[in-house]
Amino acid sequence: MRDSDGKLKSLASLFPLEAPLFAVGGYVRDGLLGINSYDTDVCSQLDVYTVKTLLSNSDFAVSDKNLRMGTVIISSGDFKAEYTTFRTDSYDRTRGDHAPTGVEFTLNQRLDALRRDFACNAVYQNVLTGEIVDLVGGVEDIKNKVLRTADEPRRVFEADGLRVLRLVRFAAELGFEIEENTLAVAKENAWRVKDIAVERVRDELDKIFVADTKHPDLRLKNGHLVGLRLLDELGLLDTLLPEVAALKGLQQPVKWHLYDGFEHTVKAFELAPPRLRWVALLHDVGKAECMAKFGNMHGHDEVGARMARGILERLKFSNAETDRICDLVRWHMVDINGNTSWQKLRVFCAEHIDIASDLCAFKRVDSEASGGEAHDSRLKDVLEEIQSDGTPLRLKDLKVNGDDLVALGVEPKRRAEILKNLWRETVLNLSLNDREKALAYLEKCAEKSKSD
Repeated sequence: MRDSDGKLKSLASLFPLEAPLFAVGGYVRDGLLGINSYDTDVCSQLDVYTVKTLLSNSDFAVSDKNLRMGTVIISSGDFKAEYTTFRTDSYDRTRGDHAPTGVEFTLNQRLDALRRDFACNAVYQNVLTGEIVDLVGGVEDIKNKVLRTADEPRRVFEADGLRVLRLVRFAAELGFEIEENTLAVAKENAWRVKDIAVERVRDELDKIFVADTKHPDLRLKNGHLVGLRLLDELGLLDTLLPEVAALKGLQQPVKWHLYDGFEHTVKAFELAPPRLRWVALLHDVGKAECMAKFGNMHGHDEVGARMARGILERLKFSNAETDRICDLVRWHMVDINGNTSWQKLRVFCAEHIDIASDLCAFKRVDSEASGGEAHDSRLKDVLEEIQSDGTPLRLKDLKVNGDDLVALGVEPKRRAEILKNLWRETVLNLSLNDREKALAYLEKCAEKSKSD
């Protein structure tokens, strides 16, 4: 029994027998697959105002979500379900907008099934009796692990461009094969994603890129790779991430690379842990531009960081996540030839301590994705050293602070600079990580500051 089953049955017991409550979508599909479900969607023929009245004196709270669409959220403690009245939807088929232009409520459950995206998501289960109601052949599709649209494919994809991305995501997360005609029509309608709000597109891409982690019980090791390949097959990479698609056929020096620019990127994406997959996808986007402008790939890390920022801002990533990914793209080539001095690497690691661990992990991925064996960079040894030898990793870890500079009479505009210089010196000379010696350093700086 799933954690939510008890609450769901309690909720269903409040509905009249002539209008029973049904679970639908992923909750039913995943139950038939024997895996955990993360969302609970329920429905019935009752309109949301009747449902509000029905539950008004119960343990369940009802909050509005989209009354025009006949949708509310029902909750009780940790339990939450999205409730929708049986309905049919109409769309502007010249566009790919996710939101219907018109909604009509219905008592006909089959019409409700036909307005859903895929047959495997259009299977209903009577919550009280457990009876399965399958009006479009979804049970067989789940059994055979096939993705097929609930209605005629053209109607489904013309109605909502987001469904093309959802097709990719479900194939990647569930390991389902896409039915041939469904795939072909999805490809014809892939352009419709351009009409979808960019936040929704980003959210779907995020889910696709960690698809292998969604259902651990299915043991799908390469769901994220399946998703990326499908995005490419459907032409969605060209539409959504043209900078990545531009790496196709880009030849790289055979001395260091077995693959062209695109296949190297795909390999890095395949090998990268979930946290680093956007980094893997974007780390070499600067190569095509560098080749076009300069005839070589030198500086592609810096150019790529600038391009990555444009891509992530276009997709409306948070500032923090944008900065993290771009910093990793910018520095993924650091010490690439292994001849940077140990002292410089110590300072670099300390100055970039927030990304240093991820950078070490990605550099290992990048080396393996080039066609050779995975190996750790010298940066990893440096990082382990400064994390274990008492190196102050941030200014606040010094034995002195701004108050000491105030006491020494150093003018405000010089204080931050002096502390930062002391910090760098201490990273290289740990004997300065002592209050007496640090104060002596500050005193010299204060004297110099007054004489300047």
